[in-house]
Order: sequence, then C-alpha cells, then structure tokens
Amino acid sequence: MMAARILVVDDDPLICEQLSSLYAGAGFAAVATNEPQEAIEILGRDKYDLGIVDLKMPSIDGITLMQEMRTRAPTLDFIMITGHASIKGAVEAIRMGASDYITKPFDRDEILLATQKVLERRRLLDEIDYLRKQLSERYSFAHMVSRNAVMLELFSTVEMLAEGDTTVVITGESGTGKELVARALHFQGKRKSGRFVAINCAGLPEQLLESELFGFEKGAFTGATQERIGKIEWASGGTLFLDEIESIPLSMQMKLLRVLEVRNIERLGGNRQIPVDLRIVAASNQNLEEAVRSGHIREDFYYRINVMPLRIPPLRDRLEDVPLLVVHFLQTHPLAQEKGIKGLSDNALAQLGSYSWPGNIRELTNVLERAVLRTKGDVILEVDVGPLQPSRAPVVSGDNGPFDVPLKEFVRGAEREYLAHLLERYQGGIGQSARHAAVDQATLHRKIKAHGLRPSAFRGRNGAGPTSQE
Repeated sequence: MMAARILVVDDDPLICEQLSSLYAGAGFAAVATNEPQEAIEILGRDKYDLGIVDLKMPSIDGITLMQEMRTRAPTLDFIMITGHASIKGAVEAIRMGASDYITKPFDRDEILLATQKVLERRRLLDEIDYLRKQLSERYSFAHMVSRNAVMLELFSTVEMLAEGDTTVVITGESGTGKELVARALHFQGKRKSGRFVAINCAGLPEQLLESELFGFEKGAFTGATQERIGKIEWASGGTLFLDEIESIPLSMQMKLLRVLEVRNIERLGGNRQIPVDLRIVAASNQNLEEAVRSGHIREDFYYRINVMPLRIPPLRDRLEDVPLLVVHFLQTHPLAQEKGIKGLSDNALAQLGSYSWPGNIRELTNVLERAVLRTKGDVILEVDVGPLQPSRAPVVSGDNGPFDVPLKEFVRGAEREYLAHLLERYQGGIGQSARHAAVDQATLHRKIKAHGLRPSAFRGRNGAGPTSQE
C-alpha cells in the first residue's frame, strides 16, 4: 500500500524539520514548507492525504490557509498546530472543518496517534466514495441497501418468498423499513403486475376499518349513497399489506381469519360472496407472541398469519450499514442531487457512526434531510443527531440485555454515556469536565468529537455551574 502523503505548513523551520523527520520515521511521505503560498502551489502539483497547518503565521492565519488549500484539494483533511493560548482558535478551526488540533510543544506519540486517526477516518470517507461509485447488486435489493450478514440473508429469503403466496409477518422496530420489505415481496414476485394495497390498521376506528377493508353496498348505513370496493377486494390479484396488525380489533381478526381460509368476502350491507385472490403481508413493531398471551391477538389468527415470520434488525445492530445508507440517500434524495452534495465530513460521519439510532433508518433519513437543507457547499460538515437525547450504550435484545454486545462496542457506548453525563453536569464546560475526568482538555476534545458530541448542545441546561471556555 502506498504511504500516506502529508503536507506540513509552519512558519518555524525547526518545526517543519521535526515533523518531516517524525513522519518519515513512521513510514509516511512528508513534505514541509514554511511558506503558505508555496503550500498552495505544492497542492496544485501533487495529491496529499493530510495537511498539518500552523494556526498562527505572520502572513496568514491557519483557518484562511486551510480554506484556500481546500480550493485546490477539496477532500484534504487538516490537523491544526496551536499554542496553548490559541485553543479557542483551534476549536474554531475544527468548526470550520479541521479534523483535529495538536498543542505546542507537541508530544511525538500524540501527534502520530492523531494523524493515524484522521487517516483512518479518511479511509472510511474514501470507502463511502467507492460505495457511491460501485454500489453493486450484492449490496442493493429492491430499494434497500445493506452489507450486514443478517440483512443479506433477509434479502435472500425475501427473493425466495416473492415467487410464492405464503402469508408473511414482518416484525421490527419502528423505522426499520417493514413496508419496504413488504413491497419487495410484491414487486419482486409473480404478483408485481397486480396492486400493492397498504393500510395502517392503527389509524382507523373499528367501524371505519371494517368498511375500509370489506367495502359496503349502497344503503348499508347512513351516508352510503353508492357501493364502495374495500381494500381486500381492491387488492385481489395483488398484495394486501396490513401494518400494525396488533391494533386490529378481535372481532375484525375473526373476519380476516375467514378471508384467509375461504378466500371470499361479503361487503357491509351485502349478502353475496365475492371471491378474492390475494397475498397478505402483515407487519408489527410489537412482540406478537406477547400480544397473544395478553389477549390482544387471537391465537388462531396469529398462527394463520404467522406462516413465515421475517424480522428486520434495528439500525444499532448494523451500524456498518450507515455509510452505505448515507450514500444511497445522497444518490436518491432530490434536494441532495439538486444541490450537488457529494459526501460528509469526517466529523459528520463520526457523529452518525457513534449514535444508537432509536428511530432507526427513518431517524437517519430525517437527520440527513435536515443536514441537506442546512448545507451550503457540496459536503455536509455537521449533522444533528438529537443532542437532547445522547445515545446510550447499545442495547441488544437478549437474555443479558446490554451485555449481549462485543466488549469493544460496550466500552465505546459506556465512554460516550460518561462523556455525555459530564457535559450535561457541567453544561458543556470543557475545563470542568476535563478536571473531573482527570484528562487534559485536548484529550477530552478529541474523545468528545470522536463520539459525535457537541459541547454547545449542553449549554443552558441545569448543571453544576457556569461553563468554562472551550
């Protein structure tokens, strides 16, 4: 693999020499200059992976130079070098798009670690760019994308089931994409030329739900001035999708059970049997077995519809899909396409990758839509992942609750929760939080940013006292 190329810009020749030697010893290809204009010219001749820029130089400030260098290399990442007196300026540089900052005099291991982290994030961004260009069929199925093993198995199962008429129940948390799976069952199979008819069973009272499903004859009730075809009859030849089936009243479950068994219906106010030929796909975000035990779902109805259960995992269990979902969103969202948005900054990607997504893909889509609306350039620099509810350590269904995750994932979640607690307690104050955590401010800044937290989001809450300077 080709060594990462690093461009160092500092008005102090000694620092240029020290960093060049340090990076060369670590296996990087480094070029250093103490002339900002020369740095811009160098970028015009060669491609670099990372810029190390002094925040304060006589001829130009580091933030301005970073912005000018980005005109030559839009995807170039930056680490700012700063004195202790200019920490606020470094924080401003990060707000303007720098990936990190290192204080003078810098520690050898500290700057190498920071460099490796930034380059690793760049690798992830390059992977997103690759995915944008190379979204292959193995990761895409019926408007759904994933490279998670469970989801790929789900795609395979859906493809197999689509060719038959087996009744399917799809379960999963809200926002996981249950209707997308239902549509895939329809449009990938033999009934794709028929109608896909969806109805949310929780959105209608019992009387209205019955007329919506079964239709009615003229004069069946006051206001029924003409006959009306119901959803079941309308879906004949295609697929009927019943969402939130746990909300269907028990009396209606019995009528639907008969439809499933004899394949005909009677409209309200009528007495003739109307044959129907349809596939039924149901969905729920509840535990249906528990609903049977509690008496909300008839046992015979449950066993009749639950011929083939499909479960969609929550997004927190497949965080490796977040970059792929982002790419898919940017490729298909009209406003993102209109504005020419090409990707996300490393900070925005870190925020997305460290959040637990209680609202799943629907929440991710909402976050990205807000970011697209606010973005002025072609790269999303920052995303809002709901700072009022910082994500907790990942919780996975299982006998051991949150302990059913790898140690690394649990520790990362616990660290994020600890940092969020400190920021909440000290109202976003970095100084007080760092003293409480017994670490220096630079380390705390780095960890906060890696977890996608924003100190400013915690200001103004009930806390221990006034906030300190960032």
